[in-house]
Amino acid sequence: MANTNRPQNLGALLKRHPRLGRLASNARAQPAPSQSRDPRACLPPALRDRVMLVEESQRWLALVENSATAQLLRFHLPRLQRALPGGASVKIVVTGRRQLDGGSSTHAMDEGKYRAMGPVLDEESAAHIARAARDMDDPGLREALARLASRVKK
Repeated sequence: MANTNRPQNLGALLKRHPRLGRLASNARAQPAPSQSRDPRACLPPALRDRVMLVEESQRWLALVENSATAQLLRFHLPRLQRALPGGASVKIVVTGRRQLDGGSSTHAMDEGKYRAMGPVLDEESAAHIARAARDMDDPGLREALARLASRVKK
């Protein structure tokens, strides 16, 4: 038994009305204004915050923290490439650590190479880690904590 009171398809309604049909086709033809500023705007919000774009000489690098984020980005890669200026190619690079980019999403690379930055600690945190390192029985863990404590912000 057919349900005769179901809502009609919105696309079919727009096609039947000539003026609305023209407006809908014009809206589809124009790019979204938010995508022209930041290419990451085409990504879902949860993924957008985990991707940092870096321009290299011939392509763009998408720096991500881990392989799970890289796999999610692969699904959205065609859309991201269309959003980039000139439709340049994108290479996904798993950095293994979160990038702190100071609020800007696009950075020019120094000499075309990416240099990973290690953690930087304030003096109080470094002193706390150094005290914890002295109390460790395991020599490997003690050395690792001592190396981390030496990363004091100067």
